[in-house]
Amino acid sequence: LTSKEFDVLALLAEQRGAVVTRERLMDDVWDENWFGSTKTLDVTVGRLRQKLEEHAAPARVVTVRGVGFRLEDEPSDA
Repeated sequence: LTSKEFDVLALLAEQRGAVVTRERLMDDVWDENWFGSTKTLDVTVGRLRQKLEEHAAPARVVTVRGVGFRLEDEPSDA
């Protein structure tokens, strides 16, 4: 993972199951003075999702439309 991907994952993991707002992710991972596009966050989350899928991780990043993202456990194949 890149440092930004790791930081996003770490923040989502700290709040596992809860929604982390886009604003909080941008402030905590990039910087409160970041003036770039929030598309940067979307690209980072997209790459993180791809890497989690490639490695069959037991968790996934879910988009909560209009709010942010949540890390949740993948359903088991029971």
